[in-house]
Amino acid sequence: MAINFKRIFDNAYIRSDTTINRGWVNVDCPFCVNPPDTHLNGGFNYISPRYNCWRCGSHNYYDALSKLLNIPTNQISQFVKDYTYITPEKETKRVAKAEHLDLPGFKLNEQEKKYLINRGYDIDYLISKFHIRGGGIVGEWSYRIILPIYYKRVLVSWVGRTILSKEELKQYESMGIKIPRYKNLDIENSVIAAKDIFFNLDNSTEDYVMICEGAFDVMKMGTQTICSLGTSVTREQELFLKEHYKKVFICFDNEYEAQEKARHLGRNLASLGMEVEVVNICSPFHKNDPGELTYEEVSIIKKELGIL
Repeated sequence: MAINFKRIFDNAYIRSDTTINRGWVNVDCPFCVNPPDTHLNGGFNYISPRYNCWRCGSHNYYDALSKLLNIPTNQISQFVKDYTYITPEKETKRVAKAEHLDLPGFKLNEQEKKYLINRGYDIDYLISKFHIRGGGIVGEWSYRIILPIYYKRVLVSWVGRTILSKEELKQYESMGIKIPRYKNLDIENSVIAAKDIFFNLDNSTEDYVMICEGAFDVMKMGTQTICSLGTSVTREQELFLKEHYKKVFICFDNEYEAQEKARHLGRNLASLGMEVEVVNICSPFHKNDPGELTYEEVSIIKKELGIL
């Protein structure tokens, strides 16, 4: 069974977008209130009904609909019946099918370099450590930094981060063009889907690891740091952590929702017998996320945590 979330939001005059992630209807997350979400970070999966926000993680989709539609949660079940339909069996599961990938992109151009420098990154370090590339000015990955995801030295997927400013994104949005900040390679075109793996595993080979939210956080924190591209971590990913590491430092963004998700993940991993520490590494430096830290601040943090 599937739910036509797009029709629900169209009928309720709620802004939504079906082009950001295939199989998902994106909306401004009703749970992100400080600051409010204006980038359609929330998503409803219409094939396997569920809700997830890139910023604050997963929630019960009944609760999400209740907040968006201003309908009591106990009435949502009856409400969605008019929007429910049966999907063909072949559409119920998307799987990675690629056997080999060639990383797209080019050497960083001046605009891409300026973007990274303005965010406090060492370009040579990013290229040598993470093998980043530029998306150029034309094509599917234009105006993005391409962040390859490797596992056991095999390219399995990638994610692109836009270099357009908030003002430029708003200008495009005013013209009816929604440009997501992050864009994953399609699941079917991946060797392993981006959300089924972690970014930077090949640089995190000790028996302990730091897990952050995003790839740019990882690229600032460096070795022994991974991310799942958001606060949402699947059960399969939790079991992967259990299999490969003894201790995990969970270092999500300096926001209430993110810290709540960090504690939730910590409880799940602890229940698997892992040693876990939930650490707000940004608060002492009055920063919002690890990507905003300076390299000097990163050195202080990693020294205190005992991370190489």
